[in-house]
Amino acid sequence: RLSAGIVGRGWHVGSEGRVIKVYSRSELPRQYQLLDERDRLRGSLEDLRDAAINRENYKAHDVTDDEAAIHVTEARLAAIDAALDRIETGEYGRCLACGSAIAEARLEALSATAVCRGCAG
Repeated sequence: RLSAGIVGRGWHVGSEGRVIKVYSRSELPRQYQLLDERDRLRGSLEDLRDAAINRENYKAHDVTDDEAAIHVTEARLAAIDAALDRIETGEYGRCLACGSAIAEARLEALSATAVCRGCAG
């Protein structure tokens, strides 16, 4: 059993010996924002897939447009899931390429971003 105290950046051992994540002021609202967006996109993805199936049945639409929309939505969902994982591990807000802090304004605009502006090119 672990004794109470700080384990590492963003982690704490509670009085019952359980390791718990401690969120910073910016991480928690960002996590909720990402979770909301993920839920919205999952619903959109289902709608896109249903619409693609209906259009394919009626041949009234180019299926590649549907495939592109589905691909973009799936990529965004993957980026959101990766950002949520980085929040959990305490790596959120750090550039995966160079390790520097990602500017708060960039995180506000692109909450799932994994790289700083310099590394994004």
